[in-house]
Amino acid sequence: MNPYLKYALTVFAVVIALLIGAILYIATTFDPNAYKHQIIQLVKENKQRELGLDGNIKLTFFPRLGASIENISLNEHNNNQAFAAAENVFVSLALMPLLRKQLVVNEIIVKGLKANLVRFRDGHTNIDDLMTKSGTSELFKFDIERVRLETATLALRDEASGERYLLRDINLKVDRADTRSRLMDDTVRSNVKLAFRIDQSDQPAMKLVTSLEFGLVSNFDKRHYAVDDFQFESKGKIAGMDSLVISSKGAVSIQPIESEYVLSRLTLGITESSAMNNLDIQFDAARLSLIGGKLAGNKITLTARASNPESSANGNFTLSDVEGSVSDFKSRALTVKLELKKGDLLVKTELASPLIGTLDTWQLNLPEIATVISIDNPGIPENSISGKLLGSAFVDGVSQSAQTTLSGMFTDSNIKVKLVTTGFVQPIFHFDVDINELDLDRFLPQQQEEEKKHMVKVESVERSVKSLDLSVLGNVKLHGLIRIGLLKAANVKSSNVKLDIRT
Repeated sequence: MNPYLKYALTVFAVVIALLIGAILYIATTFDPNAYKHQIIQLVKENKQRELGLDGNIKLTFFPRLGASIENISLNEHNNNQAFAAAENVFVSLALMPLLRKQLVVNEIIVKGLKANLVRFRDGHTNIDDLMTKSGTSELFKFDIERVRLETATLALRDEASGERYLLRDINLKVDRADTRSRLMDDTVRSNVKLAFRIDQSDQPAMKLVTSLEFGLVSNFDKRHYAVDDFQFESKGKIAGMDSLVISSKGAVSIQPIESEYVLSRLTLGITESSAMNNLDIQFDAARLSLIGGKLAGNKITLTARASNPESSANGNFTLSDVEGSVSDFKSRALTVKLELKKGDLLVKTELASPLIGTLDTWQLNLPEIATVISIDNPGIPENSISGKLLGSAFVDGVSQSAQTTLSGMFTDSNIKVKLVTTGFVQPIFHFDVDINELDLDRFLPQQQEEEKKHMVKVESVERSVKSLDLSVLGNVKLHGLIRIGLLKAANVKSSNVKLDIRT
């Protein structure tokens, strides 16, 4: 036999013998149940919670040295009510510290967890005490490299809103990216995968299957957390949408001590497809930050498309150079592009204005609106009409109302419009319009020559007004008055016309 091979086999045999001896020594001298009282007392002293260890603590030697605990439970803070319980918890222990009678945890696997998370009316939650750092112990230390959560259930309750959610089949995988050493300043980098199903008890139709993956950089001492390249997706049905898909990507950095919160490369998509309706909403923000109470953002865009067999609507919203604070912010320019199509009718609107917002009172102000409107329809003489209007708008979210004032040229008419909207869920539009002169023949199909000859003034105006097609408005509620200085219809002119419109 080759002498080098012989020496290698001898060394290998010695190492195996030493390992077996170490395992036998631990198995015969170390009783994990002896630490039960210390563990329970540690939790009670540091967290003021009662920990239940009803099952035995069993040592395991394969695949890793650790302790397996069955039927473990934890009560609420300073309360005997149950907070969480698990069928089995496996805790992996480092070998060398164990020989010094120290417990250094580097792996946790939890199966069959059931927990209750409550947000109380004053805003605090029943896990706030668990999120605070407690004093360290020389006996118990944590250097976790791997976390597994299998088939868990989490009940969420918001006492302020009364909403209840249930997260089922939760599966969580957390692996430290660099198991050899930590980054500088005790910062840990991990890879996280999470999947679960979510239901809402008071809305049986709500069922979503959700997955989330991201890289996590955390420093618990400095309370600095960063989420890199997260990918979120949720599929299912909610609020009448049976094939809803929500997806998002981006990065997040959070430093509460420094009051620094940053969103980068954020995208959010919402789509819903069915035989009758299609919806596609996309949100993009290259960078949105809140640092020291100051809000800043470069370009934020929102695009929305909705369609059904009869009509379609497209919208594009852009905010540029956002600054200020969360409560009071402004944007150099809000630009809006809207397009509505129904049959042969096509309506396009472009709007631009600075934006001022106050979230404390839920108010938005557009002080300098410039808008362009165009209407295309083969039934209209010359096929299209257009206009340019200037004005302002104000939105009050608390009272659910909005006021808009516009004036300018539409085709050859000078026009002034005041629009008041009440209610945002089922809005009602109240309007007051002044037009110096209006030629309806430019909007309506040409009348036959014989019909024109036999029309009288009143009949021609009445017929022309009745022929206005308002079906494109659907179920929109309109209440308002239109005053026209000079009205021309079917080559007949009328003065000081008033039209009272209600739908």
